[in-house]
Amino acid sequence: MTTTPATAPGHRTVRRRAHWAHLAGHGGYVFPGGAALHLLREDRTGHWSDINTTSTTTPYTRRYVTLWHDHGTDPTDAAHAYLLMPGATRRALAARAADRHWLRVLANDADRQAIAVDPLGVTAANFWRAGTAGPLTADGPASVLVRERRTPGRHDRTATVCAAAPTRTGDPLELIWSRPVRAVLRHDPDVTVLAADDALHLRLDPGTGCATLTCTVLLR
Repeated sequence: MTTTPATAPGHRTVRRRAHWAHLAGHGGYVFPGGAALHLLREDRTGHWSDINTTSTTTPYTRRYVTLWHDHGTDPTDAAHAYLLMPGATRRALAARAADRHWLRVLANDADRQAIAVDPLGVTAANFWRAGTAGPLTADGPASVLVRERRTPGRHDRTATVCAAAPTRTGDPLELIWSRPVRAVLRHDPDVTVLAADDALHLRLDPGTGCATLTCTVLLR
């Protein structure tokens, strides 16, 4: 779908199962699994003095397209997911939306949000509290990024696990990545490897600065 139909200002429509949306000259969005997308084209008028008392009071009118996913009034356990693609063309958005295996949503609820992008070897998760998302388990709030890479000219694969504790409490954090590991290649001083066999089990001492700690391993 495109968000630039030739419609008059004030026109509102709903695409019940939109998979992508394009804003000409800006890029667009992909909605994994589809989403009910509301569109409103309208003219808005305002003054710079509305946000800065020393600015001009001259009115300016611009045309906008507003997109939203309506959860209704006082929703319970409502959720949505989207992929932002700055500068993407309509063709690129349509192609990414058609590839249903490029991105997997591993978790998307009040406790954790996580995705896997297998073609890039990336798994990323935000834990708001202790829990499991896909192959990752954390015993407290954490932001985790795993990036797998193939060694150039060889068949070996390595992976770097990056983690931070945004709450800045300084409390230790334990993290498990359920992926078989052959060897630990290196890790930051504030990372303790508790196990590196059928899974990688780390203990992190993140401090209060929200620093990112890393551990790089050789995969089986």
